[in-house]
Amino acid sequence: LAGCRAVGIAGGKEKCSYVVVELGFDACIDYKSQDVNRALKDAAPQGVDGYFENVGGEIMNAVLPRMSTFGRIALCGLIAGYGGQDIAIHNVRMLLVMRLKAQGFIVSEHMDAWPQALAELGQGVATGRIKYRESIADGLAAAPEAFIGLLAGRNFGKQLVKLA
Repeated sequence: LAGCRAVGIAGGKEKCSYVVVELGFDACIDYKSQDVNRALKDAAPQGVDGYFENVGGEIMNAVLPRMSTFGRIALCGLIAGYGGQDIAIHNVRMLLVMRLKAQGFIVSEHMDAWPQALAELGQGVATGRIKYRESIADGLAAAPEAFIGLLAGRNFGKQLVKLA
């Protein structure tokens, strides 16, 4: 939205550079080399109004106390727990105190919107308004390592496996 400050959280200098230079975010926090709590405070001094959660774990724990009153959290994924481990939320009281709205969503629950979404996204990619990156593993034999790399954040963009 116009007037909103966009801050990305990425792993590594190259990804942060891409997020700011190529995608046009106002700032990017490299969780691998920066103190995330300090960097969030610097990047969003007025607080975080909207947070897209796809990782969970320590990043979510850093964002929760920075949320603005009546902020919104879209829960799309919790990759930090995809290995089967529990994901502890240390600041759960922030949900109450800041009157936050957190809602999970799974794309397959919105199949009625799929045709319109594909058309809009396709148009955005075709015009260059939507930019993306992909990491492509070659062949089914490379799939396990690609998946492990995805969980470790070694991919740059969407992780795909090319099948001959």
